[in-house]
Amino acid sequence: MALNQTFKGPAVHSLFALIASGVLVGCSNPGALTCDEYAAQTFSERKKIEKSLLEAHNLETLDLDNMLGLQQALSKYCGVYSFQGSDKAGSNGSSSIDKAVKWSSKRW
Repeated sequence: MALNQTFKGPAVHSLFALIASGVLVGCSNPGALTCDEYAAQTFSERKKIEKSLLEAHNLETLDLDNMLGLQQALSKYCGVYSFQGSDKAGSNGSSSIDKAVKWSSKRW
């Protein structure tokens, strides 16, 4: 009985919310992120987003041209040039980052 009482209350709800949010993040469309949301990410989080974008468009994530091309396109489109997260993008704040790249193009 004591074990059952231990898992009741707000702690259980918080645990389930945390698990659910982790699952949703893993399944979400990285291209749906806005430039403001992208700008707010840390450098390492941006790298994960960029990798996810390339994967979502069936592009090689270890290809240097793909990585640099995407980084340049996102920097130019969103106006994000710093390594640290900021509150807002320099441009296209409410637009999705998927619009930064013409994905049907064969070259960057």
